[in-house]
Amino acid sequence: MIKKSLYQSAYTAAVFLAIAGQAFAADGWKVRFPLSGSLGGEIASKQLTPGLYGSVVATQIEVDKVTGEDGNALILTQANAFSQGITSPPSPIAMTVSSSYSGAAAVAVKQSQTASNIILGYLSESEYAGGRLNMTVNIPYISLNRAFSANGPSPTLAPLSSSIPGPQAAAVAAGLQQTVQGQFALKYQAQLAGYSAAGSGTAAGVGDIEVTGAWLQEKEDMRMVIGATLAMPTGQYDKSSQLNIGFGNYYTLRPGVAVSTRPTDKLTLGARGSLGLNTPNSDNGVRTGNYWALDLAAAYLTPIGVFGPHVMQVNQYDDDQGGTLGANRFSATGAGLFFTTLIQPINAGLNFSYMTILNSRNALSGSFVQVRLSKAF
Repeated sequence: MIKKSLYQSAYTAAVFLAIAGQAFAADGWKVRFPLSGSLGGEIASKQLTPGLYGSVVATQIEVDKVTGEDGNALILTQANAFSQGITSPPSPIAMTVSSSYSGAAAVAVKQSQTASNIILGYLSESEYAGGRLNMTVNIPYISLNRAFSANGPSPTLAPLSSSIPGPQAAAVAAGLQQTVQGQFALKYQAQLAGYSAAGSGTAAGVGDIEVTGAWLQEKEDMRMVIGATLAMPTGQYDKSSQLNIGFGNYYTLRPGVAVSTRPTDKLTLGARGSLGLNTPNSDNGVRTGNYWALDLAAAYLTPIGVFGPHVMQVNQYDDDQGGTLGANRFSATGAGLFFTTLIQPINAGLNFSYMTILNSRNALSGSFVQVRLSKAF
């Protein structure tokens, strides 16, 4: 009979933790879109000044969870095969026992992130087809601190089977069930701990730079902007890391239209619709699915400034391609408030805004506090 004296492990398939790690690094549960909202009190300005202008933006982001397809905190599951070689010196007999299992781990994320953006723009003095041309470049610097964990019970292996036929080998495999289960459980929990450690830590650096070209038309109580933004892979990104500043080695084109109107002297309504069109990530072949986004805002003029609500909806309408989580369609709905006032001594606009994610799917979820100072030169 084969004795239980020496075990040499060899997994026939990677445990679900390795798969989940690749998915987190590749897909990231985020899209290239400003979830803090893209409309503020500036929609109430009656006339824009041609020439150079700039903005300095600081955004504090507090992520409190990552959600799954059902909108609840993410739980990763994976079924896999398992095998382990067994030998028993001095006996020359050796065999491999095999089994299968299904595991599940709850994912928890707490992330504090600060984004500092410098936005430089130019609005043409000449008009083209009744409107002015506008060009901007957005340069972000991002720092983040993340605590990440994946926790779950060790799966129970199905009854072991032997690579050697016969009742003797089958009896040995059955006798090894408890010992192999214990060894497997230790390794499983060690990988959970390693996965959690790999996803936790700090990172900082220049993010993905965006350039925008647009055509802007102003008519009495209405303003329309038609344009497109190109987001480029300039931020730090390593496909094997879970702590990246950049989104990945791919491009995103965001064409869009924004309209604002003043039904009264004190009230301005604004809307912006956008598409997000992604190329494949050349580092890993994953292509995040395309999405649409809608921003709405209402700005009310008071003696001390402009304030109002803003809401945002982003929905991925296209499945992810090449990833490990299937369709993995991103969705997020947010709502908040903003206040904008004029800093008279420097003739600059100061905008404060708050946005919180009300519900989401396959997404990082949290809240956004933003301060934006804008000035024409």
